[in-house]
Amino acid sequence: MPNIPKIITRTNVSVDVLNAIRNASSQNYKDYVPIATKDAGVIRKIGAVLVDNPALANEFVGALINRIARVYISSRSYENPWRVFKKGVLEYGETIEEIFVNLAKPYTFDQAEAEQKVFAREIPDIKSAFHVMNYQKFYKVTISEEQLRQAFLSYEGVNDLIAKTVDTLVTSMNYDEFLTMKYMLARRLLDGLMKTVPIPEVTTANMKPIISKVKGTSNNLTFMSPNYNLMGVYNHTAKERQYILINAEFDATMDVEVLASAFNMDRAEFFGHRILIDSFATMDKARLAELFKDDDTYVEITDEELVALDSIPCMIVDEDFFQIYDNLLKFTDVYNAQGLYWNYNYHAWKTFSVSPFANNVAFITEEQTVTSVSVTPSTATLGAGDTIRLYASVEGSNFVNKGVVWTTNSDKATVSNNGEVTILDGAKGTIEVTATSKVDSSKSGSCTITIA
Repeated sequence: MPNIPKIITRTNVSVDVLNAIRNASSQNYKDYVPIATKDAGVIRKIGAVLVDNPALANEFVGALINRIARVYISSRSYENPWRVFKKGVLEYGETIEEIFVNLAKPYTFDQAEAEQKVFAREIPDIKSAFHVMNYQKFYKVTISEEQLRQAFLSYEGVNDLIAKTVDTLVTSMNYDEFLTMKYMLARRLLDGLMKTVPIPEVTTANMKPIISKVKGTSNNLTFMSPNYNLMGVYNHTAKERQYILINAEFDATMDVEVLASAFNMDRAEFFGHRILIDSFATMDKARLAELFKDDDTYVEITDEELVALDSIPCMIVDEDFFQIYDNLLKFTDVYNAQGLYWNYNYHAWKTFSVSPFANNVAFITEEQTVTSVSVTPSTATLGAGDTIRLYASVEGSNFVNKGVVWTTNSDKATVSNNGEVTILDGAKGTIEVTATSKVDSSKSGSCTITIA
């Protein structure tokens, strides 16, 4: 199971680090390297000892990375603005299986029927999703012997050295983590995999009806419904589990007090559930392209899509919507004797995923349109007792929801809410299974099944 890193606050960074290294080092190191203080003379003395003794310098550098930096990584890896959604740390190679048990079927009490079916099996509607490590990056920085020598000329120099070896790498990782989360959310919305709710254009005059719409949607999420998640399972999200991702400009326009009341929270409590974003359209496309240049699943967001994303004022997601874990956070170092420098590598391996069962909704200002619905395959031949999975493709504009409602025109088969068709025993003839758009009921596609 994942574990949450302990948060550690450091005040006197360089002295803390230098003394922590000393405490964890060999007796030989302790014999030659004095205890650090904020006194500049002591700092210079430590530097002189390390520079004049390569063995001690290597021990210092190795300890800086392998022992000390990990503390800072554990405390700073959650500085991503959306860190509240991170689930913790997984052991290397561990996979998360998310299991959801749908509602049980109700029956009418009948003693005569009970005599016949008392031992009949009732298989629960269990669905699962697997979240696996899919992100392996590392960051690299070089520190030369000359830089090490210069660092110990002053107290501030040691701080700068630590910042370069730790903060730069961790900050880079945090930025890429945040960027990846934004991309995941944007791509999901653009692909029509999120529930959308239309609202008026965002203006000061329209704030009241917009807030009213947000409040109504927030209220609806607290009731059991299959309409707000990708798998169409019956789920609900209590107010305390709802998080609003809000555009910074929209946040400045609306009244926080009013929005807090929409979530039945006081201002202080609501701020913990209000996650700011500069804009859903602010994508560092160049950085993303570099991050995922070897990923065949990466689809670049176009300029037209960025314009559409810029119109999104806010979203509401369940706290379990993001499934993000740290699999490996590790510093390594190597000394290049020929070049007289150390190379530091920071490995950050992660699991980036979203739950198909968790509720989520985006508020849009443009009207959605559905142009067509098609079902694959369009024809099939099955025998009694056979099962087939059908897939619906919905085409449209303005983040049109790709959700469909599955129905059949016959009692010879059953169809689940994810398109799984089962032919009943004794069935004959042909049936038609239809997928109807949740957005526009006039648009549908079908599959004709011949029962052999």
